[in-house]
Amino acid sequence: MQNTLKTLVAVAVAGVLQTQAALADHHMPSGFGGTELYGCEMNEGKAPADLMSVIGEWNAWSDEKGMTDYYAWVMTPVFGSDIDFERTAFWFGFTPDFKGMGKSLDAWFTEGAELNAKFNEVWTCSAHMEFASLIVRGGGGESSSGYASFSDCTFREGMEMEDLMAAQAKYNAYLDEQEVPGVTVYHLPGHGNPQDAGYAMKMSNWVSDLSTYGENSEKYVNQGGWKVRQDTIGSVVSCDSPRMYTATLVRSGD
Repeated sequence: MQNTLKTLVAVAVAGVLQTQAALADHHMPSGFGGTELYGCEMNEGKAPADLMSVIGEWNAWSDEKGMTDYYAWVMTPVFGSDIDFERTAFWFGFTPDFKGMGKSLDAWFTEGAELNAKFNEVWTCSAHMEFASLIVRGGGGESSSGYASFSDCTFREGMEMEDLMAAQAKYNAYLDEQEVPGVTVYHLPGHGNPQDAGYAMKMSNWVSDLSTYGENSEKYVNQGGWKVRQDTIGSVVSCDSPRMYTATLVRSGD
């Protein structure tokens, strides 16, 4: 990776603090949350209903363990390449701070073996990755199901996180003016990411439904949004083609 998690987080936090006043009006929080991502494939003969049955047991178990600040979504592909649309699935877990993620991981790896075996009967997960996630647009309301698009991004020469935060603030102002809804999150890689990963961070954008996605896309493609993004976010980072997933909320904190 081009930057270590420690360096990226330090630079990002510095950028937030230095631009706090300018960003205050554009929904830019100053704290990172913990994210874990499992990359999985449904086993032969298993269906989403089988997965949801195990998730129901896991939710009851999580309640018993006091995991009141853990949010989770199950994701399946809508747009992508080199994936099995029938069997590919992801687990996206998030806590507002790292203490919450540590607590959930500790409970899972010390007391979750029986439930883990049930999950393994339904799907096989070949990747478990950690990220430090920062919500840079939206958020603050109720979490829900929806659709999420992910891109891998690298910094342009001479650019760093502070530049990106300033560019995001300008882009947020434009989106506010155009009344474009959605949530944007930066994901800085930690444990479990590929050793040869070519990205410095992942960027995700979340919408509530595909009709909203279509309305946003109309403003982006045909009403000049792409040019504004190119002049702001695009001047700092280069991102690859996004992949879109359904995001079905399966746990909402408490």
